[in-house]
Amino acid sequence: MSQFAPPTPPERHIPRATYFFTIRLAERHSDLLLRQINVLRHAMRATLNRHPFRIDAITVLPATLHMIWRLPAGDDAYPARIAMLKSRFSRGCPMPPHRSLAQIKRGEKGIWQRRHWEHVIGDADDLARHRRLIYLAPVHAGLCTQPQDWPHSSLHRDLRQGQAAATAFRGETKITASPRRARPVQHCSQDHAAPAGT
Repeated sequence: MSQFAPPTPPERHIPRATYFFTIRLAERHSDLLLRQINVLRHAMRATLNRHPFRIDAITVLPATLHMIWRLPAGDDAYPARIAMLKSRFSRGCPMPPHRSLAQIKRGEKGIWQRRHWEHVIGDADDLARHRRLIYLAPVHAGLCTQPQDWPHSSLHRDLRQGQAAATAFRGETKITASPRRARPVQHCSQDHAAPAGT
């Protein structure tokens, strides 16, 4: 997934418009994001072209996206970006076999959960903590034993650039899950509804 984002320079000051997101498919046991990874890439590129932002970190799981986005100064229109990403992806996927009457009436495919998790990144430590959560997510989900083994992650970009050890993981050369250090994020308490049509 590293082709989604340009290189991320190390920063001491974290802009206010830096957000951590978790976006999930409606069917939690689906693997649609992996089966349609090229559709997801196309949807992300289209969203980036229409509403520019920077992807600081991303991991794509079978039914979940974890991301850190940095929006341009003075721009907090992340709901429009999320809506476009979800809509573009949904349009590129086949119609699911089972939809509710409400979804049909709203013209929704019912692919995504209508809500997502959002958290404003407060400082460099907060950024490192959430980046670590993103990169360890495949390990916590039981999909691999080390984050480096998961192909759908911007961790590979950061490791190529020597950034993960320098900025996010405080000198670690091999990132492994540690119950003491990889704790669930307690800040993600805000849940915002996504617009209809996603």
